[in-house]
Amino acid sequence: MSSLAQSLPEISPKPDQEQEKIVTNDQYRRDTPRAMVNGLIGALAENNYTKASLFLDLSEIQKPSREFRGRAMARLLQSVLDRSGGILPTYDLSIEAVGATDDGLPANQDRFAFIRIDGKLIDLIAHRITPAEHVPIWLVSPSSLQLLGDAALSLTPTLIEQLTPAAVSDKKFAGAPLFDWFAVLLLAIIMFTIARAFTSMLFWLLARGIPALREGRAEHVGRALLLPIGLSIACFLFSISMYFMGISVVARTKIAPIIEIVFWVAIAWIVWRAVDAIATSSLSAMSRHGQLGAISIVTLARRAVKLLIVVAGLIAIAGSLGINLTAWLAALGIGGLAFALGAQKTIEHFIGSLSLIADQPVRVGDFCQVDGIMGTVEDIGMRSTRLRTLDRTMVSIPNGTMSQARIENYGTRDRFKFNALLNLVYATTPDQMREVLWRLRGLLEADERVAEDPRRVRFKGFGASSLDVEVLAYVVATDYNEFLAIQEELNLSILEIVPECGSDFAFPTQTIYWEEKSVMLPSQDGKQT
Repeated sequence: MSSLAQSLPEISPKPDQEQEKIVTNDQYRRDTPRAMVNGLIGALAENNYTKASLFLDLSEIQKPSREFRGRAMARLLQSVLDRSGGILPTYDLSIEAVGATDDGLPANQDRFAFIRIDGKLIDLIAHRITPAEHVPIWLVSPSSLQLLGDAALSLTPTLIEQLTPAAVSDKKFAGAPLFDWFAVLLLAIIMFTIARAFTSMLFWLLARGIPALREGRAEHVGRALLLPIGLSIACFLFSISMYFMGISVVARTKIAPIIEIVFWVAIAWIVWRAVDAIATSSLSAMSRHGQLGAISIVTLARRAVKLLIVVAGLIAIAGSLGINLTAWLAALGIGGLAFALGAQKTIEHFIGSLSLIADQPVRVGDFCQVDGIMGTVEDIGMRSTRLRTLDRTMVSIPNGTMSQARIENYGTRDRFKFNALLNLVYATTPDQMREVLWRLRGLLEADERVAEDPRRVRFKGFGASSLDVEVLAYVVATDYNEFLAIQEELNLSILEIVPECGSDFAFPTQTIYWEEKSVMLPSQDGKQT
């Protein structure tokens, strides 16, 4: 501690009773490394070095001089962090009471900052202690405080200090020098411009070497990725430039969550665009190769991945804002039953969508009938399936209902049923009937579009007003419009054959037979006539 003692200013000692009282009450929420850092930076922003000293472990300093040396150390810590150090990113600061357990450090020790000594970056450590009759708290460790003296010996004025006009050198805003905020804004604009120029130039160079990037879908995707990629690069350059220019640690710490949020949004944006590009290319390839069954799988997978992107992005942003999701998840665990009951239908519909994708009773583009509703499947979503009806209306059916409904899929049939019942007049003779049957059978046999089995023409029986002939066959067609055209040709041929055979089509008729009978009526003279 000799070098540290030499660098501390001489301040007359004061009573330490107030500090002990505050530490005992622990008003500053030093229960986690991140909370400790936030409290320390907040105290430095207020220039309240007495308060800032409460976040330092001064146990190795004797009590008579502990308070004034604590204030001096807090001021020295700020000076060193301003000129040759920085606070770790927010997402690297643990929000757990026990700190990070996977950082390779001993238990109850966490990194929270770094400083540069002789050109090397050295970690500053916070450790967890339990004062007498007190809950465990996190403080800057004595070993890290000892390093401040060595770092102070090599401190030099930073670039921002050299550029700051004397007229505003003592003016502050939000705990940081006013000119630093102006420099932050200017740096943000410069770094974003540099990043945009770099990504545009890189794309131009790649397009020269890869012709596919100069046209079509590849060019569109590449240009769509320029902005989010440039934004992520700008965030990295911005953070580095603030450190090397010597922007106040208070300003850097306050702006760090914003930079992190922008960075996470940019990363999510890049992945989102990439997923869209991959899905669109896959759907185009599947459509060209006729793999219509896989279209629904790709569509649902794209939506599921996008949902994961949103969730992951929100988790990352929450971490940057210092929101403890562990407590939220614990609350969800307590209310898990209520949540499960409330989301029962949503979960049912999601599972139903997975069943539709796995079993594929219908696919996008199929014409089907679901519980009496006929229409063309336009979309199979994560919650519902949409049908375009024959009346051109849109019907949305929950996937939970779809998975349990009776679905008749017309789009998967390989042939269409042709079934005609011909009503011939009773005046048709047996020979004429035989010729009609023979001609109709020949008609079906001669048409290659009619399947061989079954292919049946039979004199079915005697109707109320006609002789009934049944024609049953299957037309080989995959499209309903194609079947209608073939059916029309067959009907026209039948319409020609029946009259040519000397018969005709009957229509409902009734024949009334009237029989006259003589009636004996009495005459006036009593005789019957």
